[in-house]
Parts: sequence; C-alpha cells; structure tokens
Amino acid sequence: MSTTDTVTKEFISDNEVFADVVNFLIFDGEKVVTPDSLVEMDSTSVAVPYGTDNTGTPVQKERDVVKNVTCKMYSDMVFAIVGIENQTSINYAMPVRNMLYDALTYTGQVEKAGKSYRKEKVKLSGAEFLSHFKKEDKLIPVITLVINFSPDKWEAPVSLYEMIDFKSDILKKFVPDYWINVIEPASLTKEQLKKFTTGFREVMECIKYSEDMYAMQQALLENERFKNLDRKTSNVLRYCSKLKIDFDIEEETMDMCKAFEDYKNLGKSEGIEIGKSEGIEIGKSEGIEIGKSEGIKIGKSEGIEIGKNEGIEIGRNEGLTRFATYLIKNNVDIQEIISQTGLSADDIMKIKSSMM
Repeated sequence: MSTTDTVTKEFISDNEVFADVVNFLIFDGEKVVTPDSLVEMDSTSVAVPYGTDNTGTPVQKERDVVKNVTCKMYSDMVFAIVGIENQTSINYAMPVRNMLYDALTYTGQVEKAGKSYRKEKVKLSGAEFLSHFKKEDKLIPVITLVINFSPDKWEAPVSLYEMIDFKSDILKKFVPDYWINVIEPASLTKEQLKKFTTGFREVMECIKYSEDMYAMQQALLENERFKNLDRKTSNVLRYCSKLKIDFDIEEETMDMCKAFEDYKNLGKSEGIEIGKSEGIEIGKSEGIEIGKSEGIKIGKSEGIEIGKNEGIEIGRNEGLTRFATYLIKNNVDIQEIISQTGLSADDIMKIKSSMM
C-alpha cells in the first residue's frame, strides 16, 4: 500500500470524518449519523459463491474502509453497511469493482445467517436449509461510495450500462444496471462544501482549488478553520493536493493560511530568480543577434567605401598605364612621359618591357 493510500485510509477511517461523509451522501448534510453510531467492520470480504459446502472457489476482496451505520431515528438498529473506496486516480472499471464488493458483502450476510442457524441448531425447511436463509430474513442495505482525491473530474463510467456494448436496447430489460456513488472535489459547489463539518471540507477545497491560486486564497480567507488543521487532514493535503507546501508532519495542528503565504512568497522569489536568469539568457542571445546584424551592416558599409576607394585607385593606375603606353608607341621622350603621367622612370621602363 502506498503512502497516499495509507493516509487517505487513516483519514476516512476516523469516525467523525466517516459520519460527516455519510451524512452528506445520504442526508444532504443533516447530522443524523453520529461518530459513536459507527462500528468498524472487517474490510476483507471472503465468500464462496456456491455456498458453504466448500465446493466453490473462495473469493477475497479488500475494501478501503467499511462500517456498520446505526442511527437513533431507526431505534439504533443497523440501517446500512457503508463502504468507502478512496481513489487518487480514475478507475474505468469502478462499477464492476464496486458491484463485486457489494455482492460479497451481501453474500457474507447470507453466510452469517446460515452459520448462526447451524450454531443454534435452528430447524430449517428444505429450501431454507439449501439457501442458509429463511423466507422472512432480510439483508442490510450495502452502500459503496467512491471518493476521488484528485482535482481531475471523474470522467470514467459511473454505471454498468456505460461499460456494456448493447447491440440492442431490448437486452437492457434483462440486464440490471448498477451505478456508483462518487464524491469529487471538481463537482462540489461552495454550498455543498459548507455542508461538511470536519476536515473533509478543507481537504476537498484544497484539492479543488490547488491549480487556481486566486480561488485557493479566497477559500482560505472565507474558511477560518484553515488556520487550525489537525494532523490527519494536513497529511492528506500533503500527499493529495498539488500544492507544494512544506507540511510539518510532527505538529498536531497546522496553519494552512500561513503555509500558503510562505508557499506564495517562495514561488515569487523563485519566479524572480528564474525570470532574472532567463532574462539574462534572452538578453545575451538577442544582444548577440543584434550585434551580428549591426556588424554586418557596418562591415558592408565600410567594405563598400574601401572598395570604392581601392577601385578608384586601381582605375587611376590603369588609366595612367594606358596613357603611358600610348605615348611610348608615339616615341614621346621619356622625360615628357614622366611629366605628363607622374609615373616614375622605372614604371615607364616596366611598361615599355611589357610591350615587347
């Protein structure tokens, strides 16, 4: 069992929390079921589907939490057996899974009746003997509730029909449906959340708003109980909410408001550091790009200027060389050529040699 499974099981096993959830589910939040009216049951269900003659194959399944529920309006009689399954992720086969839990619990009631009759040597009719159950016997209703400890909406099937591929609707007359009860933070309204009177409300609120900092802060301001959360509630928030808050598991109570402010301040500080670092990197990168671009422009401009100057010089020299060649061909005196072109005597002699 994972740590998350352990802390959620410990949390829901608490009679005050369990009664709070049952009252919400069955009585719309009215305080009918009290913590002292709950009796813990063995969460492991073992049944032999074909009876107790050891000819069948035993089936064993373990629930998260299951309790007998009594209340004064029903003369302190057990009026229901309630099992709670804690989920931190979606289970697409939940209707079948819960249906099996319920069937095993009903089977257990039938087998318990049969054992009681055998122990007390009660005489049963033929049909009753084979059934291990009297004609007038009645079963205690079994209710299974799924609690989704995740901010994500439960988008898995909530009924057996949703899982079955009916080729024809006529088959539905012969196949009974089975639907599951789900409590999930994403679907709870503010008014519904206020119907819870234990730490279950704060757990649902924190998970519901864990990805919306503004809504989370509003919930903290509106609910004074966040300033004094008990250890079990704090543990569930530590493992089930997406708030990366530093919870002190050694403390018996926790001020969630202060912890949230510390979390925000830490996030702000880390955000500034990250922004600063990323800003430097972006600035450096953009600076290099801008420098490169401007450098190309400057280099291009200077290159054009240098090329222009060098081109003028080359053109001038070629022009003088051609003029000197023309004068040499016309037998002009070397001193006259020097005077007209400005070339040196050596330059003129080189031109003359190249003409031979």
